[in-house]
Amino acid sequence: MRQETEREEEIYVRKLLGDRYGACLLKIPKSEQEGVKTPDFELLVTDVRVAVLEVKRLVRTPRTPENGWQVKVNANGIREATRTDNAPQRVSKLIHEAWKQLHTVPDPKILVFVNDESQMDSLDLQEAFNGFLHYGNDSLGYYKNTVSAKVANGAIREEKWQIDLYIWIDRCRRLNPEFRVSTETGLELARRFFGCPDIGESPNHWVEKDAEKRAFHPKR
Repeated sequence: MRQETEREEEIYVRKLLGDRYGACLLKIPKSEQEGVKTPDFELLVTDVRVAVLEVKRLVRTPRTPENGWQVKVNANGIREATRTDNAPQRVSKLIHEAWKQLHTVPDPKILVFVNDESQMDSLDLQEAFNGFLHYGNDSLGYYKNTVSAKVANGAIREEKWQIDLYIWIDRCRRLNPEFRVSTETGLELARRFFGCPDIGESPNHWVEKDAEKRAFHPKR
């Protein structure tokens, strides 16, 4: 079997999950069948595969007009860059790409995001998945922003539910990994291999280890 080359973000995930949680990840060789893509890793327990894992990186986008940013210099000589938020679309695209690789095997499926974009965070995964976010607080009330409904109900409408466990790693902020489960299988993986706390009866939750859990809305 030929030795497969690991991308930088794959090495980072393998070492992080191994050092922090004791997870044993082994690189999966690329398929020799034309047009067939394979996941990045298999998660092993005593040499037995218990899940497959795909790594996707969110790269920091250069703040240039070519990348959709409006750049100007203000009265104080400070360069400012703004753009329309496309974070949920970026997340959705990577879920769709990951599914093409993950669906080729029958094993439980894990998708890991390595986020290097400072203008994105785990709420962008939540918004891409659900198609909305609630903004506000208990004293002032909340409103439901549904601008990403088309994203959630587009190409990933069914695919997103077939990925059992999502792991979000904010490398740009060096925060603890966060976990989202979409199935009972994903819930078991999160508890067994990553030390996630009990998150209730429904598996459709977003949890941060050692922090208060934030619920997702279950599939209708």
